[in-house]
Amino acid sequence: MGLSLTPTLVLSQALTLILVLTLALQTLLTGWFVLRVRRLLQQRQHWPDEPQGGWPEAEVVLCLRGADPSLASALAALAAQSYAGRWRLQLVVDSRADPAWSVAEASLAALEACGRASWQTAGLQPLEQRPRRGSLKSASLRQAFAGLHPTTALVALVDADAIVSAQWLSDLARACCQPGIGAVSGNRWYQTKGRSLAGRVRAAWNGGALVLMTLLQIPWGGCLAVRREVIDAGVWSELLSRSLCEDTSLIQPLRQLGWRYAFRPELITLGQDDSLPLGPLAAWISRQLLTARLHHPAWPLVALHGAGSALLLGTASAWLLLGRSGLLAGTLALYELGCVGLLLWIETTAVAALAGPDVKNDPGRRGEPLWRRTWDWLSCLPATQLVYGLALWRACCDRQVRWRGVTYRVLGRGPSGGPGVEARALDD
Repeated sequence: MGLSLTPTLVLSQALTLILVLTLALQTLLTGWFVLRVRRLLQQRQHWPDEPQGGWPEAEVVLCLRGADPSLASALAALAAQSYAGRWRLQLVVDSRADPAWSVAEASLAALEACGRASWQTAGLQPLEQRPRRGSLKSASLRQAFAGLHPTTALVALVDADAIVSAQWLSDLARACCQPGIGAVSGNRWYQTKGRSLAGRVRAAWNGGALVLMTLLQIPWGGCLAVRREVIDAGVWSELLSRSLCEDTSLIQPLRQLGWRYAFRPELITLGQDDSLPLGPLAAWISRQLLTARLHHPAWPLVALHGAGSALLLGTASAWLLLGRSGLLAGTLALYELGCVGLLLWIETTAVAALAGPDVKNDPGRRGEPLWRRTWDWLSCLPATQLVYGLALWRACCDRQVRWRGVTYRVLGRGPSGGPGVEARALDD
């Protein structure tokens, strides 16, 4: 009987050891992220108040399909920019019939009528040609790039659901004007108010994604600035003609042109919407992973992290039910508590870096007791790990993805990783 138990004990001990080592590795990665953020924030303190050569003329591009509830607020935040240089706003809407058109048109008119707009000009145009290949957003960006003002030296991209601070454009310009830097971006931190399960799952998944994206240099298009030279070179624009998204496809063109990408923690923006149900949230996470699979050279590492974690936790949980190992049960509980501790560490670091006015005026979770924050993370962690595993499987296997009411089919992948991906719109 003792011999028959040996394989069970061996596997239990092996799973226990792997759980401990995995938690240790995740602790090292989180520690690296925390130190990286602190160093970057300290580095910024030594920058001159004005970029060398003066403030570049900038152009902010916002692509719209559907009227986000925060669109009017996002445009008001852009109008309130304290940028010392000249800058222009360019909006590309899917069509004049799109609900975003009337909202954007009314908001721009109201902001300019009351003299609250800091931009020199604001343009609103429909997407002229729906692409046969590539996504609608990529086509909108290509159209915007073709219409850039001749004196524009810096191009910034922003999402309609991002409420940026008054210093947002200035922070982008100062960071992107550093020597050797061709593009910079921030990231998003979710701090939901309603505490729905889906909202907490998205926040927990995003916490881990924030660390990986910083470590692997994966840009975020919701807050992104690019030098004009990168666009004029044409490599990135050519990729956009057959790409699903713009941000993860940027790294290879930058490297080909000899520029570097930089993550900037002061550009982290706050997301508080938790209205997305759990089912659509899984599809949303899957699409985020798919863009890395299709366009970023570090996808194998992202897949290894996600698949390894899902396989480890699934095997440990199944074996625990079958083998009834007390050691494994204790280690698994320790692993989950350790992950909660890492999320608290990531949260403290991200919230401290947030520059948005909503955070400065409302400390939010920073004013909550530790036990409440701990319980929020702990209660959603198993669901997060399950959703992450399912979303990763979909990102690896799906040949279609639905985004903003349009279904795209992935047609192929180029030999160099991210570049060369093609997608075709199937229906509206």
